[in-house]
Amino acid sequence: MTAPVFFSSVLADPGEVVHLDAPEAKHVRVMRIEVGEAVDLVDGRGTRMSGTYLGQDQVRVQTRVEDPVVLPRITLVQALAKGGRDEKAIEMATEVGVHRVVAWQSERAIVRWGKSASKETASSKVGRGLAKWRRTLEAATKQSRRSRIPDLDYAADLNELLAVLKDHRIVVLHEAAELPIEQLDPALLRDPVAIVVGPEGGITDTELDGLTAAGGRACVVGDTVMRSSTAGTVGITLVRHLARA
Repeated sequence: MTAPVFFSSVLADPGEVVHLDAPEAKHVRVMRIEVGEAVDLVDGRGTRMSGTYLGQDQVRVQTRVEDPVVLPRITLVQALAKGGRDEKAIEMATEVGVHRVVAWQSERAIVRWGKSASKETASSKVGRGLAKWRRTLEAATKQSRRSRIPDLDYAADLNELLAVLKDHRIVVLHEAAELPIEQLDPALLRDPVAIVVGPEGGITDTELDGLTAAGGRACVVGDTVMRSSTAGTVGITLVRHLARA
């Protein structure tokens, strides 16, 4: 069984002792970690310190490594969705190794956050929405024993999304597409790759045209219509498999 993961704002070398931050110390107590148990401390940016829990919220570091970045780096563009399905989508995407998440306010999204996060204050609806998504990503990172928290961005419309996805290989998941995603040419999946998932009502023709004009390929996933909370995870898994072919 792999060691549980906790975040640490302090980087230490083997032999040194790290005192856990208050939130993580509380998590250790909730999980009833016992003295002598193996734990991993990560900084959320790829550093992993493996060690032993000493009690009193302290961990003695035994090894320190930089986990490699898994290629291709995959960005999930997740349209805002109702009922928490968008948060479920990014949680599962984190578990299967997504590198970056973009919250997208697509035209048909029922949930509306507002303008670009860069133009809003931290107390705005956009700021609150991103803070909630960030907490979801952090929790999923710990649960899946990752050392990197996925990056998080926001696009208020198609134009902002295209700017965010500049230089990405774009795969648009669309139920009306004719090309099965598993038949994509692996040569098209050069790093970085973006997978776009629309809202419950689907993306508009204008959005699809804009994404394909930017080099995107519309693909269908499976032979059933998946919820927005499911499609991204399946797409990431298949793209990663294809890229290794």
